[in-house]
Amino acid sequence: MAETTCYEPVVDRSSLRACYSNDVRSDLPDTDTTAVTIEKPSRSRTRRKIVFVSSKVVMSRCQFGKWLFLCLYLGLACLCNFAVIAYTHDFATRQPLPDFLFALFPEQEWASRLGDYMVTATVACFILLLIFHRSRSVVARRFMFIAGTLYTFRSITLLVTQLPPGYENNRLRCREQVNLTFGLFLSRVAEQAIRAGFQEKIGMLCGDMLFSGHTLSMITSALCIAYYLPHRWRMLQWVPHVLAGFGMACMIISRTHYTVDIVIGYWLSNFVFRVYHAFCEVDIFMERRKSVLYDMWIFWIVEWLEDDVVPGRIENKFEFPFDALLRLLLRDEAVKHHKQISISSASTFNLP
Repeated sequence: MAETTCYEPVVDRSSLRACYSNDVRSDLPDTDTTAVTIEKPSRSRTRRKIVFVSSKVVMSRCQFGKWLFLCLYLGLACLCNFAVIAYTHDFATRQPLPDFLFALFPEQEWASRLGDYMVTATVACFILLLIFHRSRSVVARRFMFIAGTLYTFRSITLLVTQLPPGYENNRLRCREQVNLTFGLFLSRVAEQAIRAGFQEKIGMLCGDMLFSGHTLSMITSALCIAYYLPHRWRMLQWVPHVLAGFGMACMIISRTHYTVDIVIGYWLSNFVFRVYHAFCEVDIFMERRKSVLYDMWIFWIVEWLEDDVVPGRIENKFEFPFDALLRLLLRDEAVKHHKQISISSASTFNLP
């Protein structure tokens, strides 16, 4: 008998769910794969419906919302850090506290700038990994959420407790304390934002102690590199770890941070990173909700961010950045130039 073929685009997520609810099972390894739905045939007529699922239609809105949330989350967390530093500068005292390692090593001013270089080098290594990793979007989203969470923690610790800077001559290294005005506050925040948190070594804003931001950046970058490096490149993970270790030592001997600042920054960065990935490595979605971690409300957000990622540890592979763009263009071209396939109602084989 005659067959009727119709091509209908998927316009929303409910239509996509309908593809899975029919008798035909279709496996979609990625968002650009074509899904086929076929209505039950009758004796008199066979009606076949082919539905093309495009990543631009189905996933674009969801992905845009996630990226918008992460950019706002990380941006506000960094802005809060700059605001807290601008505010606490005029309240922290100038008498340094005793420190065990300060008593063992004299202050080395040159190490402060070298520590900044170590931060830059470690973050640059992570960016290089991000460029060549095949799942770069997943890695970037996870890094942004972890960094935003840690910077939020840091803002809270700096705001509730102000420790004096640890330099031998705090009055020379730190700016003069004044009665803070709103205009001065905004200028300090803008200065911090332009410098990305780095400061001049003379006449700086002081009071950002207790949680080292340098350690946060270095440890989070080093952990991401170690976790997402392909197995054949595993030895390269020691490069950012050595840079981070040397950078933390520079922070202490230059007295940019107390030893406790480094310890808190190291342990909190490790904790947030490993707990996040422990949740992601639960390889069944329903098991995640049974996990003790799901009792923490923040993991409701993590579940939303990870709902388009296959549960478990992602496959670590390198590829050139333009390969992904070329592959996407070829897939879209394959969807546009499709071929009609005739399936007879008298077929004796079962559809997959």
